Amino acid sequence: MRHTIQRATRQHAIVQTRANPHNRWVLAMLAASLMILAINLAHAAVEKNPKVLLESITNNMITALNENREKIKTDHALTQQLIEKNLLPHIDFINASKEVLGQHWDTATKQQKIGFIKAFRDLLLNFYSSALTEYLNSHNELLNPNLMEFLDPGKISSKHVTVRSIVKSGSGKSVPINYEMILGRKGWKIFDVSVEGISVITTYKSSYAHDIEQKGLDELINTINSHNQKLKTAHKS
Repeated sequence: MRHTIQRATRQHAIVQTRANPHNRWVLAMLAASLMILAINLAHAAVEKNPKVLLESITNNMITALNENREKIKTDHALTQQLIEKNLLPHIDFINASKEVLGQHWDTATKQQKIGFIKAFRDLLLNFYSSALTEYLNSHNELLNPNLMEFLDPGKISSKHVTVRSIVKSGSGKSVPINYEMILGRKGWKIFDVSVEGISVITTYKSSYAHDIEQKGLDELINTINSHNQKLKTAHKS
């Protein structure tokens, strides 16, 4: 169907151009519009299928890590850069922060919300990059492109979906990892991950609730920022 339309479009373009040279500008604009439409339709198709999106993110991340394996051994900051480029754009830190703070989000000021989102984002970036760097440095083999298997979530009838996956470890043990995803204006994004039933959001929510009750949200943000700074210093050493 797509090839038939393309042939018809090319034939029509040849006839019209020969008949009136001024039509070339119109045809150029039409061609550009069709290209943009095709790209948007392809992007929309991925957005409507969170499983496909997760597979794409995983493949891109594994490829980037394997290609930069030797550099990562001496440049710890490179792992962070790869995570920021391939993974972080697909995480909904606003909704994740809302879930972590719970009722405290409603009473927080705009400045506190922005401060917590930034601190929480940096915390996850530092944590994952440290864990990933440590793993890569202790394993010489390249990451298997088929390391993760994402299961079909079935028919999606809402803006929230759980995509289940299985990570195949070298020991043969399969580790279940679930991704909670939400559909927004910029497509599907991850806002929580559960590893063997343990939710990242729930874990931090339980821990932070006590800290906020005892010391307040501002002090929690300062504590997270201080921890992030220590991790950054450790990466440079």
